[in-house]
Amino acid sequence: MYCGGDYVPKRRGAQKFCSNSCRSLNWKNNQQIKGSKVPDVVSIDEKPMIPEKPSLQEKMSLAGIGNAAAGIAVVEIVKNIATPNASKPATKKDIEDLKMFIKSRYFLVRNIGRDIHGKPAYYDIITGNIIHM
Repeated sequence: MYCGGDYVPKRRGAQKFCSNSCRSLNWKNNQQIKGSKVPDVVSIDEKPMIPEKPSLQEKMSLAGIGNAAAGIAVVEIVKNIATPNASKPATKKDIEDLKMFIKSRYFLVRNIGRDIHGKPAYYDIITGNIIHM
């Protein structure tokens, strides 16, 4: 117990702490014991020491940003070269080109009904066949 008060469990076997604040202080204390050199016990009256945040200069430098950007660029270039065209995602230009191709090669046949799957009939100019797509 961290608060020093009397502890009377209200739920049989499930309640280990008198309040949520004591439970959270216990968890914080256990975390501090596991990984740092912070004192073992934290009382409710004391505020835990919070390390100061590093300044912007300590966090990043221009050289670090440049190295990160160069590294990302190299990785993207290698991925672009190593990935086959069939596995690359379609871009908006690819979709527009496909629409133009379909509009120029296939013409909708309006006097033939749809097939059993509900697909309309198209006339393929190159092969001369009626297809459903």
